[in-house]
Amino acid sequence: MDDFLEEKKQPAQAPRHVFRLHRRLFLLVFAVAVLLQSLVFVDMRLRDYYKELDGSFKLILTVSGRADNAALEQMGESLNQKEDITAVRLFSPQDALEAVKRQNPQLTEALLLMGKNKMPAYFDLKLNYKAINNIRPFVDNLATEYPALTPHYNAQHAALLFYTGLCSKLLNLAVIFALLLFLAFMFLVEAYPGGRGRAHYAGGAVSGVLAGLASCVFFAVLVYPTGFLAEAAAQFTTPGRQLLMLAFCGLFGWTLSKWQKF
Repeated sequence: MDDFLEEKKQPAQAPRHVFRLHRRLFLLVFAVAVLLQSLVFVDMRLRDYYKELDGSFKLILTVSGRADNAALEQMGESLNQKEDITAVRLFSPQDALEAVKRQNPQLTEALLLMGKNKMPAYFDLKLNYKAINNIRPFVDNLATEYPALTPHYNAQHAALLFYTGLCSKLLNLAVIFALLLFLAFMFLVEAYPGGRGRAHYAGGAVSGVLAGLASCVFFAVLVYPTGFLAEAAAQFTTPGRQLLMLAFCGLFGWTLSKWQKF
């Protein structure tokens, strides 16, 4: 009788791991993905803006008085040997007049009224990042070394070019550092033993990938009213960046599903 009434202790069954999505995990990864998409957009626009500024910045050295071709070529070779100058182009008075004519025909007519000889020969210089950062002392040194050349440049353009490049580099370093912190967090979570099954981890990874896709849709909805979705997408991101973004979101969701209940 006692044996009959005695409660038999049955071993506890392990909980079944059911594949499911995680709403709270999805929202967290979605928020991180939107921030990363914004950083990608800002980074690409900064890069393009820097390229445009760099392509349009010029240091012009006009030749004072008349100089023969041999003297001009010698000065051009001397300028080209300087490490802070990346490219040197020599324009004769005829070449300079043609260049002005392509950009501003009305100004060309005014110059012709003054006489063809009024258009001086000049050197068009491209500088590296270091010279642009120190544009004033660099130009002063050139003016001292070449008294026959008169420098012309836009100091505000040079400053804007330098600070745009600096902002782009700082943004890249900040993003790389943040990603390294994310990877360190993922490593610490993966190194800690977990008691749940792989189904939960797979569900977290799927939720993370869906959050990454949702961030793409979110920005597509923002850009769509402009009517230039395809053109704006090329300015906004690249396929490679989006694939890396989805991979990161999936890995982040996988890690979060192991770290804590969502």
